Amino acid sequence: MTLDALLHECVDSGAQNNAPFVIYTDEDGQLLDTLPVCQDFNRGLCNRPACKFVHLQEGEGVEVVDNRVAVCRDAAKGQCSRSACKYYHIPVALPPAPVMAALSSYRH
Repeated sequence: MTLDALLHECVDSGAQNNAPFVIYTDEDGQLLDTLPVCQDFNRGLCNRPACKFVHLQEGEGVEVVDNRVAVCRDAAKGQCSRSACKYYHIPVALPPAPVMAALSSYRH
């Protein structure tokens, strides 16, 4: 998916869905173990349409430790079978690692 396609998806799905703007990978395109959580979102103060932090509603069941969430590696592979998973399920399909690396370097 191109950066333009990611931007279009976010605009189509509304300003609260910032998922296409969160950086999920390192500079080599490898999935990060943890992601930062937006501290303003739950207080209703995040007005950044391209916020790079995870937007979570309190009570979603995802465990937040030191303002970060652990990524569910099983879900990233499409194989999470936990009925109530405490790990963060990335809400967008991720392109292959080389594309993510290119997008990541483009954003920095």
